[in-house]
Amino acid sequence: METGGPTHHHRLIVPHPRDAGLIAIERTRGIALPSVDTVDHHTADVGHINDAVLQHYCVNATVRCSLLHGEPRDGVVERVHVLELHGSVELEWRPVKALVSELPVDDRRALDLWLARHGAIDGPEWTASGWYAGACRWIERRTRDAGLAAPLRIRQLRAWESSCVLEVRCETATAYFKALPRSGDVEFAVTRWLSEVFPDIVPRIIADDVSRRWLLMEGCAGVTLEDVTDMTTWARAARRYGQLQVACAARSDTLRALGCRVRDLTALVPAIASLAGDREALCVGEPAGVTELQLEQLRDSLPALERRCVELDGIGIPHALEHGDLWPGNVFVDLSSGACVIIDWEDAAIAHPFLGLAPLTVGLGSAGLATPDNLATIEHEYAAAFEPFGSVAQLCGAIARAAPLCFLDMALRYRAQRSAMVALHPWMRDLVPYAVRLALERL
Repeated sequence: METGGPTHHHRLIVPHPRDAGLIAIERTRGIALPSVDTVDHHTADVGHINDAVLQHYCVNATVRCSLLHGEPRDGVVERVHVLELHGSVELEWRPVKALVSELPVDDRRALDLWLARHGAIDGPEWTASGWYAGACRWIERRTRDAGLAAPLRIRQLRAWESSCVLEVRCETATAYFKALPRSGDVEFAVTRWLSEVFPDIVPRIIADDVSRRWLLMEGCAGVTLEDVTDMTTWARAARRYGQLQVACAARSDTLRALGCRVRDLTALVPAIASLAGDREALCVGEPAGVTELQLEQLRDSLPALERRCVELDGIGIPHALEHGDLWPGNVFVDLSSGACVIIDWEDAAIAHPFLGLAPLTVGLGSAGLATPDNLATIEHEYAAAFEPFGSVAQLCGAIARAAPLCFLDMALRYRAQRSAMVALHPWMRDLVPYAVRLALERL
């Protein structure tokens, strides 16, 4: 989904399909790297880049990996990507060694990023040359086996460290292919398990490959929750998620066997104390960071936060499956049937269920729905799913008490991201102090 923001200028490293010593150039600005401009998108999205390359250079390409996400400068964000070409190629090529001295300064910096890796990529499987063609062959076989015939079009939508996602358009249906990294065993296992035990909560799996962590899934009916302004639909989705968690409350052994880690409340307060001492992660004093006063408030609140953890642990609600990334963009709702499907279980864990609402409530603001009444509606409907464990009024009180812990838990998870990941997706860095500020507002 497009978002507002600065122009993104994408410099492209395009190795020759058969000669690794050559890369593509263009001559509209002398000798330069190919480049395209786009509007802002999620930093993992690449479909718009491939579309711009096709429109500008008349070649089909996919993104193997990204090398740089620059800071905004004069309304422009510089990005650098490595592309792979597919099909006929009509580009001009130049030896890499010659370009070191011939390129403009900014292009040379981009090329240096590539050369620093010795022209190789040490990343997930989809960053390798030839991977995309192999995935397409597998998809074509599996769609035929499923009676969907050969795909009319396969389009790369997303490529980053966490996954590669392809849209597969067939004559009668649209499917989505998702490849996961070696660290994605939990998402693969949880998605397959949910498809068997709770088939209405995840997309139907058409085919999978366990050894490669590949999933081919039916497209979700309806729209993502972030595109919905009807609060009844939001409330229904919150209740459905809670119902899933209640149903999973007695399945901790199964979830552990699937690889889900346990996120215990007893570990949360020491982690928050560590966060309170990390001025760099909190960006103290920076425009997007916390203020000195907010930092002091966080540190002063540690005893109260510990009491809230004890209270939350004592209300008798068992740990359950927690999505860990319940942004509205990961929730699909069918407005006609009311069905709710949840995708992207990458961060699935076993935890107190009330720790997981933060992304969903943040999403209310992105959808222009952030009012106290709407927040209360979400929390009330979510609490209603847990009525076997108490009255709705009591549960709503517990959810409200847990809210600061939710946001701090979210801050901690983004703080734990690898620095290389954050460098390419800087919104992860910004979410740490943002979530802390929201936690302080709910104290």
